[in-house]
Amino acid sequence: MLDLKGIGENIRRLRIENNYSQEELASKLYVSRQAISSWEIAKTIPTIDNIVMLKDIFNINIDDLLLISKDISENVDNYFKYHSRDYIILMILNNEFKFNLIDNFYRLSNDERLVVLKNILSKRIKGYSIYDFNNILSIEERMYINKLSRRNK
Repeated sequence: MLDLKGIGENIRRLRIENNYSQEELASKLYVSRQAISSWEIAKTIPTIDNIVMLKDIFNINIDDLLLISKDISENVDNYFKYHSRDYIILMILNNEFKFNLIDNFYRLSNDERLVVLKNILSKRIKGYSIYDFNNILSIEERMYINKLSRRNK
C-alpha cells in the first residue's frame, strides 16, 4: 500500500530542497502547476511517466521518491519522518509494520497510543500483549486499559 499523503509531502519537500517553485517543476514535467499542487496535497498521484521524470529531476531512486523502504528496522527514524501519521497507524492496525512497536511506542501521540492499546487488547494487533507495554504506559493509559478490560468482561 502506498502512502499517498506521505508521497505528496515528499514531493513538496524535494521540490523545495531543490529550489523549484511549483510552476518551475510543472514546466520541467510538462504538466500544470495545479497538477503539482494536487500531488503535494495527495489529491492525485503522478503518472508513472512523471514518477520516472521526478526521480531524474531530484536525482533519487523511485523507492525513495515513493517512500518504499526495504528495511524499515534500519531506518525507523525516516519511516516516521516521511510517512503520514494516518499511514503509520493504518500499517500498525493491519499488522504490516516492520519495526518493534514497544521500542517505538513513544513516537505515537496520546490518541494514537490509545488506539493501538485498544487494538492490542482486542487482539487485532498480533504479536503483542498489553503486558508487554506495562513499563512504558502512563497512568492515564493504565486507567484506559482497566476501563476497557472491565467493559469486555
